[in-house]
Amino acid sequence: MDRFVKQKKHALNKLNVSIRVGDVDKEIIPLLNAINSLQDYYTTSSCAGRIQLFNDLGSKIKNYSIACWHRKVNPKEVVKEVKAVSGILYFKCEPPILHIAARDSEAARRLLIAARESGFKHSGIQSIKPERVMVELVSTESIDAPIMDKNKKLVSDNYIKHLTILANKKYAKAQMKIKKLEKNLKEL
Repeated sequence: MDRFVKQKKHALNKLNVSIRVGDVDKEIIPLLNAINSLQDYYTTSSCAGRIQLFNDLGSKIKNYSIACWHRKVNPKEVVKEVKAVSGILYFKCEPPILHIAARDSEAARRLLIAARESGFKHSGIQSIKPERVMVELVSTESIDAPIMDKNKKLVSDNYIKHLTILANKKYAKAQMKIKKLEKNLKEL
């Protein structure tokens, strides 16, 4: 068994455990299964996209999420979760992201073509090693807006609701791209 096959087997075992305990976004599981069913690829991490309230304390170690949804969210639900924080509170909508190991540079090239045709425009090769090429696929649906700073609200509840409505539209668009990528992968 070559090294790529061993690494794929290990990654798929970890993924199956993560799925069983509920650590994988349900919306992206069909796409992960499609990718992992292909001989020349396996996934290492993924996110279907999310809407969140994020407390930025100026340090990656200290920053944390106040609330996070991997789905469309009711604007009132978001407003209810806004609370005073010591740093900057951001409203964020983050796009889908996938990390995929490809057997070689030709397999990575084919994957990137399928991804870009599906709307994953911010995608590329992350690293090249003899045993695999790591590819990152990222879509473009994002919002990153400060809504509080040091316990002071910067925007109205109506603006937060408006951001949520926009984020829900972006989330829905991202989910369509995930389905399109799943379809395009069948042509690989």
